[in-house]
Amino acid sequence: MSTNNLTIGTILAKTTTYLAEKSIPNPRLEADLMLAAVLKLPRVKLYSDWDRPLLPAEINNYREMIVKRVQGWPLAYLTGTKAFLSWEFTVNESVLIPRPETELLVELVYDRVKNLPDLSGVDVGTGSGVIAVSLAKLIPESNWRAIDISTAAIAVAAKNAGNLGVQERIEFIEGDLLQPLLSKSVKVDLIVANPPYIPTTELKKLQVEVQREPVLALDGGVDGLAPYRSLIAQAAVCLKQHGILAVEHGFDQREPLIQIFTGHGFECECHEDLAGLERIIIGKLTK
Repeated sequence: MSTNNLTIGTILAKTTTYLAEKSIPNPRLEADLMLAAVLKLPRVKLYSDWDRPLLPAEINNYREMIVKRVQGWPLAYLTGTKAFLSWEFTVNESVLIPRPETELLVELVYDRVKNLPDLSGVDVGTGSGVIAVSLAKLIPESNWRAIDISTAAIAVAAKNAGNLGVQERIEFIEGDLLQPLLSKSVKVDLIVANPPYIPTTELKKLQVEVQREPVLALDGGVDGLAPYRSLIAQAAVCLKQHGILAVEHGFDQREPLIQIFTGHGFECECHEDLAGLERIIIGKLTK
C-alpha cells in the first residue's frame, strides 16, 4: 500500500477492498473500526475528516493492525474494545470476547430480578466483567461480586467497572468458581455465569480467531460440563431461599445440564438464542 497522499477516505477504500479479497467479514466496518482505533477517533469522525491526510506513523500502525487481522487476530483484541448492550468494554487477550448470546443472558436475568430490592448478585468467571457491570448499570440498587481465577481478567473487569461508574458496587475477587463465597458462608440472591463449555478435544477444531482467546475461558473438560457440575453444586449452597442461577451453555448441552440442575434442587427455565439454538438455562431453587 503506497503511503503517498493517503487520506482517511483513500486508505479506507483500499483497505476495504483488501479485506474483502482476504475473506474478512464486513470488510468496510472492520476497516473503519481499525482506523478509528489507530486514530483514537469515534467511527463517525472518520467521515467528517474524510480528506484528512494521514501521518506516516498512523499509516504504519494501521498496516500492522491489518496484517494481524488477516492472520486471524480477533478484531476486538486489535481495537481493544467490544460493544456490549449499550456500552463499550475494554478487552484484551486475557479475557473472552463478549458475544450476543451473553447479551441475551443479561437481558433475561434483568427481566426476572429488576424489581428485587437490595439485590445481591455474583458473576462467576467474570472475564471482562460484562455481566456484573451491565447488571450493575441496569439495576442501580444492586450489589455484586465478580469472581475470576485469572488475575489479569480481574484487572480488565475492574477497569471496565471504573470506566462505567459502577466500581463502588462491585467487589472483585480472585478465586475458583464460588469457593470464595463458600469459605465465608456467604448467601446471595442471584448467580450468573458463562462458564467454559467446549470439550477439551474440540478446542483445536475451533476457528483460528477463537483459538486466540484464553483457554481458561473455553476448556470445559472432557465433555464440556465439568465447570457446571461444580458450579451448580456450589450455587445450591450459596443461594438464598428460591435464589436464581442463570448460565449460558453449549447448543447441545441442555438435557444433561437440566439433569444436573434438578439433581441439586433447581427447577429450570430454558431459552434459545437468536439463531434458535439452545443456549441459556435459568434455574430457581425450589427450597
